[in-house]
Amino acid sequence: MNRLGSLAKQVSTRQLLRAGLTAFWLPLLCLPAGYAGAAESEADLWLNQMATALHDQNYRGTFTYMHGGNFNTMQIFHKLEDGKEVERLLQLNGELLEITRVDDEVICHHEKSDHVDFGHRVAIGPFSGAFSENIAASRDMYRFALHGEDRMAGRIAIKLAISPKHNDRYGYRLWLDKETGLLLQSQMIDVDRHRVREIFQFSNIEIGDSVGEDMLVSSLSKDTVHHRLMGSVVGRPVEVATKPLWRVNWLPSGFRPVQVPGSDQLHYTDGLATFSIFIEKTGKLNLADIVTQIGGTVVISRRLQGSQGQITVVGEVPITTARKVADSVEPVIY
Repeated sequence: MNRLGSLAKQVSTRQLLRAGLTAFWLPLLCLPAGYAGAAESEADLWLNQMATALHDQNYRGTFTYMHGGNFNTMQIFHKLEDGKEVERLLQLNGELLEITRVDDEVICHHEKSDHVDFGHRVAIGPFSGAFSENIAASRDMYRFALHGEDRMAGRIAIKLAISPKHNDRYGYRLWLDKETGLLLQSQMIDVDRHRVREIFQFSNIEIGDSVGEDMLVSSLSKDTVHHRLMGSVVGRPVEVATKPLWRVNWLPSGFRPVQVPGSDQLHYTDGLATFSIFIEKTGKLNLADIVTQIGGTVVISRRLQGSQGQITVVGEVPITTARKVADSVEPVIY
């Protein structure tokens, strides 16, 4: 709770945040239809440029990523040469680790320890090709609008708002480098509650300058442990080997079930956000209902009606959405 409290102070006070978010989202409600269509077309161009710049530009800089109660600071070096992407990320706080990438081959290097976590994710948030691809794939769920220019990391940036058509998922605010389209800052927004839930931001960045080979080589000693990093969500249909014991009667539009390697729980994604459903038999034990949120991650746990079971929904969706999903789960009677 202490950590959550300190993070809340870092984000902003409630009154200032509501004022800022209202100023950012209100124009979306006031645009004429023709203007809105033209704005969305121009926003599409910027989204395409963002996706291209991520891979095609040479850059180096330092960014922070605040998410789910965690605060990561990373240094990044990226180079495209002869059609091959080479990248190195160095974590500057917490555990000393380094990530090297050549095209799709991603290797994580840790200092030797008895407590190395081989199942972790790369703490880069929306600064990835998957974010751009999933925005494009899920565009029917969002409205897009440009909001002029700003300064970010010492560079002129284009502001882009991505707002959900229904408040059953989070929205985004993006700051894209005006010269190249590279993402400089993003905020994940709980539009319904007027809160910033997640922040990615470059504090300094150099784009287009030469990135030397020495910047792309691991700086850790040879006495390290390394492993490949794999995506955690596999977007393929769920194969049901046995008759399901539970049924989820409501899902937000666009969410589909997916398989996660090594997990027998229920997982759902719309390409951008994910959530999971855990169902446990509790017998006669009465567990308290829980509703909590840390950053953009929501946890709702409650006892299933008419059943000796406890359902927990965990994921990156607003509280109202998680609650509706939890309330819709019921046992299947054959």
